Amino acid sequence: MKIKQVAIFFLVVLIVVATILGGEIFPKYAVRFVFFGALLLIDLACWKIFRKYNEEKKFWFRGMLNIAYWLPVLAFIAFLIISYFFPIQTWMPVLRIYVPGVLIVLFIWKFILLISFLIGELIAIPVNFYRNRKAEIDDEEYPKPWRSQFFITAGLITATSFSLLLFSGFYFWVYDFKVQRLTIEVEDLPTGLSGVKIVQLSDIHLGSWISKKPLERAVDSVNSLHPDIIVFTGDMVNFVTSEAFPFKETLEKLKAPLGIYAVLGNHDYGDYVQWDSYEDHKKNNLDLQELYKQMGWKLLKNSNVLIHMGGDSLALIGVENWSSKKIWGQKGDLKKALAGVSAVQVKVLLSHDPTHWDNEVIRKYPDILLTLSGHTHAMQMGLELRNFRWSPAKWVFDRWAGLYTLENQGKNQYLNVNRGLGHLGIPARIGIRPEITLITLKKAKPDSN
Repeated sequence: MKIKQVAIFFLVVLIVVATILGGEIFPKYAVRFVFFGALLLIDLACWKIFRKYNEEKKFWFRGMLNIAYWLPVLAFIAFLIISYFFPIQTWMPVLRIYVPGVLIVLFIWKFILLISFLIGELIAIPVNFYRNRKAEIDDEEYPKPWRSQFFITAGLITATSFSLLLFSGFYFWVYDFKVQRLTIEVEDLPTGLSGVKIVQLSDIHLGSWISKKPLERAVDSVNSLHPDIIVFTGDMVNFVTSEAFPFKETLEKLKAPLGIYAVLGNHDYGDYVQWDSYEDHKKNNLDLQELYKQMGWKLLKNSNVLIHMGGDSLALIGVENWSSKKIWGQKGDLKKALAGVSAVQVKVLLSHDPTHWDNEVIRKYPDILLTLSGHTHAMQMGLELRNFRWSPAKWVFDRWAGLYTLENQGKNQYLNVNRGLGHLGIPARIGIRPEITLITLKKAKPDSN
């Protein structure tokens, strides 16, 4: 066995052992060790392909590509080690926001590159089989294995171009707020509610904002719409409530004569932090509820409120986070939230995760006119034209952005999925702008036919 093969064998064994021991010594971080170990093994397996592509390149170019290949995983190792001793929520904002963002872009670059390698290798299998078979028939020496340079070069170009596009989104579109105007016409809408204006905000993720200035612009934009009601559909923070404290005075400037109402999103519960104790976790959640109270926002936790206009009433219902994907939690209790408002004709539901609409709302509660959700961010990237919409969010969510309509028992039910005001993970947006939604309810005119 060659020395290199022996070295690789022992390296693989070392990675597996380190992964197991790391998970045993630091059980809270066992998942990180497993992920890290799997990542290293994948890198080692693909390194053979990459090295062969590189071997005929000039020394300086080969060195640059080698560094680029290993940079994402080395940076990730450093990130894991540092974040273990200094939790990311304690970092200064610029590092907390941009370090994970840059890491994600580097891994996207690597992923695209490896996919192109694999495509090239798969194509090479039948080609090399044919060439070897022909050499056997002709009684010739086996030729040097063929591999497609096109797919590897195309992968490098594609990965680099897409990564540069993502980096441009860090600056150009991440705070390019868009007001999405929607009008929902309802035939039997009570006259007093016709014309009511509801502004929906969602997924602010204050832990990802470097300064107050862009949020102040968003607040000014909302107030300029003169909404009757403002609703917030969850994910105020990324990890901990303290992320919201520096922005309290800015959010207090939001104004709506009929009130500001909110529900919790999956990030608002502090479940993505390794707390020292249950008491610390509980205090974090109570602090967020107190923050809403101090700002004058009413937090709806499986509850409702009646809003009166022109002698008519609208039931605003709010549930805790409920997702069909249990990893994001199922704390919502819609039956409890509807208590006392069954007779109210117009019901508007605030529910952070849009999968709630398909899995419970339209199946059991056809009397809920409008559901307002967020959560998806439309993956913060995509393409939206007049007759064409695409985002990687569609691979995860059936309903990922905008207004959806479904006829249910002779009446229309509506779901609006807000694209989010903030950002998470990558501090960027590509083709999907941060959104402020203005929804106007109107009484539909009778059909003349």
